Amino acid sequence: MIRNVQGHRIRWRVLGAQGAAVGLWSAVAMLVVAMATVPLFDSSMDTWSFTKVIASGILGDGAASPVTGFELVPVLVGTLVHLTIGLLVGVSFAFVIGFFDLEGWTPVALVGLLYGALLFVGSATFVNAGLGPWSDVPLQPLLWGNVVFGLVAGLLMSTWAQDADIDIERDEPVHVFETSFTDRQQEVRGERPAPTWR
Repeated sequence: MIRNVQGHRIRWRVLGAQGAAVGLWSAVAMLVVAMATVPLFDSSMDTWSFTKVIASGILGDGAASPVTGFELVPVLVGTLVHLTIGLLVGVSFAFVIGFFDLEGWTPVALVGLLYGALLFVGSATFVNAGLGPWSDVPLQPLLWGNVVFGLVAGLLMSTWAQDADIDIERDEPVHVFETSFTDRQQEVRGERPAPTWR
């Protein structure tokens, strides 16, 4: 049985589902930022250029030729590829958070920003490799987009991280929920102290 570094069992399916949701929302936020900022840093591109360049990895360089203008298939394919990558990255991010038992806004958000920085390094390496239309993508939108991805992922995951951690109370639901009616009456009358949960 897989446990985290604190020795707690982890609801890996819950964690995976959380990571998928976190990845999708973070990818949407990143996509909005990238699509909005690409034209600001390269006047030869427009709002749709980012998704068309992504689609060129699947459909070939022709998907980004011309690089401007709305075309349904390249934009749709580029968006789906981007969201799929975001989903997978979100799941891996959630597993890291779960395995190292990170909880709370600050540590999880910081790890999210670190994840965003690593994604930017990977993206920048890909762009600098000069592969087709990717060589024309400015780095600034990728930087800001990945920072937003990491920050959103960290903030969302910090609100859910504890739900996937099976501590003693949640690992023994019978003990928690099967308090007898008599015991409850005694607690109300003050004859029996109420149980305290960690």
